[in-house]
Amino acid sequence: MTVEKNNVLSLTITGAERLDPIRVMIENYEPGKGRITVTCYGQAWTGAWFAMGGDTVQEFIQRVSNDYLIGYFDNSLSSVIDDDNDANLSFVQKEIIKLRRENEINYFDARYMWDEAINSDDVKASCCDYLVGNYLLSLFGDDPLYAGWPTVPNPKYQYLSRIIDAVRAGLKQLELEAA
Repeated sequence: MTVEKNNVLSLTITGAERLDPIRVMIENYEPGKGRITVTCYGQAWTGAWFAMGGDTVQEFIQRVSNDYLIGYFDNSLSSVIDDDNDANLSFVQKEIIKLRRENEINYFDARYMWDEAINSDDVKASCCDYLVGNYLLSLFGDDPLYAGWPTVPNPKYQYLSRIIDAVRAGLKQLELEAA
């Protein structure tokens, strides 16, 4: 068994606006190789890089974008999420009006689609799911999921972005104090 002692830079960032204390642990194995672990309010994100162009983890974190880091920390986290049913209803109604004005659908089809949309608890499902929808299934063609549905910013993505910004500010402050 081999046991090695590692030098770990550990910091706690407090006082960041609307954030609990953030704990950061940075391990620089050698130039261009290292790991960071960030924790806040019981959640943790870890990243390890082994080709950072000779940078330390601190320099690398300062250099890359929030989008890159968020994608690395949690690749399933999207910057936007679906909007609510009211926004989807408005989106579908505008599409029905547009298609009716262009004579792509007749009056009766437009009326059936409009009624189905208004009476639907989940308009997007009525347009996309063959088990739920009826008239609305033909509204957006063969692939209705890619119709440009309304979205809103993802609060979880924004939360992690604020944490990363606070980590950057903390690293910058630590750098200024060392100089």
